[in-house]
Amino acid sequence: MRNLLILGAGGHGHVVAETARAMQDSEGNPIYDKIDFLDDLKAEAIGKLQDLPLFKKEYQEAFPAVGAYGKRMELYTRAKRFGFDVPVLVHPEAYVSPSAKIGEGSVVLPKAVVHTEAQVEKGCILSIGSLTEHGAILEEGVHLDCGAIIKGSRIPEGEKIPCGMVIENQNMDRKEKAKN
Repeated sequence: MRNLLILGAGGHGHVVAETARAMQDSEGNPIYDKIDFLDDLKAEAIGKLQDLPLFKKEYQEAFPAVGAYGKRMELYTRAKRFGFDVPVLVHPEAYVSPSAKIGEGSVVLPKAVVHTEAQVEKGCILSIGSLTEHGAILEEGVHLDCGAIIKGSRIPEGEKIPCGMVIENQNMDRKEKAKN
């Protein structure tokens, strides 16, 4: 039995919940038996964010689902401190290359692509239709908004790349550029 607590019940939290609900094992069964929210303001939440440690017995995993980088990483750190596993969530309609690396606490949404040998560090958001091309590096907490394209680039920690923006061959040292 796998149960998931989503930390944040705003718009992004609901996107994360839909992704988690869509995920299936190799036999077509849902990955999660139970998915609930913790949130300080939303009535649908089963508790407040400060109550996280109280849910450890019932929920093995917790996922930080807020758009703001600092708050997302703070929630990630709290979940780890209290012994929760922080999963990688990949929507079944996304493509992730077998040679790509994705850090825990990252979510890959429908139609997003993470290509050959791309590196996505912890706590990243790869929104609908984003493309992380071969060899690109997304540092901790990067958010690629809908349709953003990253080609041959290193995106620094906490950056948010707007919808439709294309970034090519930026912020990589010569050695990294030569590999691409």
